[in-house]
Amino acid sequence: MNKQPQIKKYQGLETYSETSKIIIAMISFFLVISCTTNNQDSNWSIAFKNDKDGNVIHGSKNELINAIRNGADIRIGWGSKGKKHQIEHLSDPIWIAILDEKEIMIHLHPQVLSSINWDKYTVNYADSTLLRKEWRVVLTTKGEFDAVWYDRKEQLVSKRIPQNHVITWFVRGVNGKKRNSLPFFNQRKF
Repeated sequence: MNKQPQIKKYQGLETYSETSKIIIAMISFFLVISCTTNNQDSNWSIAFKNDKDGNVIHGSKNELINAIRNGADIRIGWGSKGKKHQIEHLSDPIWIAILDEKEIMIHLHPQVLSSINWDKYTVNYADSTLLRKEWRVVLTTKGEFDAVWYDRKEQLVSKRIPQNHVITWFVRGVNGKKRNSLPFFNQRKF
């Protein structure tokens, strides 16, 4: 006599007590709520935008300074438009300084250079000689943008191109708090 394997039938929530069902529903609700973020801190907003001469287009430097002092994330956007092509950049700084409570300067991460084929809109590292060169930049709220190409093998600056740009300064993480923070060197309590 062959015995057939017994297959257990799936039993759903009907096997649980009403109290257990309520607890499962509450846990599920809290999991969904905790995983859903509609948090203002996750959104980037423009705190300041300057023209090429450092004049205010939007926002204020004080708002940007307060955001920095409150620990906000900072992101910088800029671009250029030539006769044939235009390009926009977005980057996070590696270093930020507030100068005499009037201006802000930032350094960007060094980048190895790549080649752009403007006819096909492709980029690559086909020219391996560029891999030994880094593009380094410092920017300010005065519109200053000082770019250098640094040759890592020769350990020298191979090209320097000081320029001015319209720069957009984004912030994230201030969550509507615009308290006037004290300078970092201030010894008073917050």
